[in-house]
Amino acid sequence: GGLSRHVAVAGVALACATFVYTRGGPDGEAAPEADATWLGLFARLLWRFCQVVLGGAVLLLGVLVVQQRKILYVPTPPGAQRSPKDNPSVLRSPQSWGLPFEDLMITTADGTRISAWLVYQPLSRCKDSAPFTFLYCHGNAGNIGHRLENIRDMYEKLKCNILILDYRGYGDSEDGTGPCQVGFMADALGAYKWLVDRIRNPKAQEVTIMREDRIALFGRSIGGAVAIHLMADLLKQRQAAGSNGDAVPLPAGIVLENTFTSLRDMALQLFPFLSAVSILLRPPIVFDPWDSVECLDFILKRHKDWACCLFSGLDDQIVPPAQMRQLRGILHEQKPDVLKYFTFKHGGHNDTPTRGGAEYWTAFQKFMMLVAESEERGAQASRRSSTSWGGRVTAGATMRAWRARRSAWGERAGRHVTAPPRRGGAERGSSVGGIAADTESGDTDSSTGARASHT
Repeated sequence: GGLSRHVAVAGVALACATFVYTRGGPDGEAAPEADATWLGLFARLLWRFCQVVLGGAVLLLGVLVVQQRKILYVPTPPGAQRSPKDNPSVLRSPQSWGLPFEDLMITTADGTRISAWLVYQPLSRCKDSAPFTFLYCHGNAGNIGHRLENIRDMYEKLKCNILILDYRGYGDSEDGTGPCQVGFMADALGAYKWLVDRIRNPKAQEVTIMREDRIALFGRSIGGAVAIHLMADLLKQRQAAGSNGDAVPLPAGIVLENTFTSLRDMALQLFPFLSAVSILLRPPIVFDPWDSVECLDFILKRHKDWACCLFSGLDDQIVPPAQMRQLRGILHEQKPDVLKYFTFKHGGHNDTPTRGGAEYWTAFQKFMMLVAESEERGAQASRRSSTSWGGRVTAGATMRAWRARRSAWGERAGRHVTAPPRRGGAERGSSVGGIAADTESGDTDSSTGARASHT
């Protein structure tokens, strides 16, 4: 059920409370005539009103606490079906969009089997170079079929592979423990480990090329919180493994779209009256805190070699754009290697890519170009170190290798790529795919209308 049903239940409870509290004295007896003065009557009515309001607030808070997961997680929105197989024909499978894919069932650590699609770039398009592979974490409502148009656009515009999963209780995935933060994280970790294992142990007749160091996370809405928490969990596992080398590699970066700071902040946004009891909005009253701020802070203090991009729709009526700005502020204080923040004036919560149009994908391509440049700078630094010791790698060979790899990426992305700066990071005003890549200040491209704060 939706929020309206829970409010209706609270309304009925409030009506019952009103009836009980307005029936005179505690034993149902009439009040003494001496109390029937106007002042006494006003005082009694005021007291009863306060009791009704307080009782109603407690009842409504109780409903929200008990039903919070049903409110937050919506596998089957009104008018929709749970399984992609029951969606309208164009939303049932990547095959409907002419996309090559594998239909998967991935087993998580707790034994729950989750449904996923691997939409891949065929070998004929890879040109012996691995495209990036995104682990796609979708929002709180609907199944993976509802994201097919977005998947198609990512596939064509970014020339990438996409692994998208349905969380437990969603789509064709098993119910397991039911939708919850712990379950979502088990699902995301299971999908990520499956992807790494597939890369390390490819099929005999592999259909695409993937690399461990070219895995990135994409999350929209609550999916962004899943991506942030997954990055933090992987980092914790890596730290715990130490020099044993048993931990899986970390993602190259995260792309966040219209993501909230925490469930507590979202509860206060949707139900402003909860501000009176905001101190209580934490575990165990809040079952799934989804504290992205805390996880980002953990990541930034312990890991620098990664990239992050934020897409914010300024017309988002669910997650306030201010929360995306807050996440950007936290990232800006302790910058990862690459950080980008783009806003789209007409972007809503779920339709920022379609409302943003060409400028959205231009911004996304721009970010991926800078990630590739950062990757190459790291490789160049490693080669320079090798040259200083062995003297076998020349500057010309380094540039030829860079041009070969970047040319392959440029062909896949369908865009022109210029050479990187000779020293340090990206130069101010350098050109990436014909777009100004000013890494120090904000700019506005009047041809697209997209505000980009480049950090």
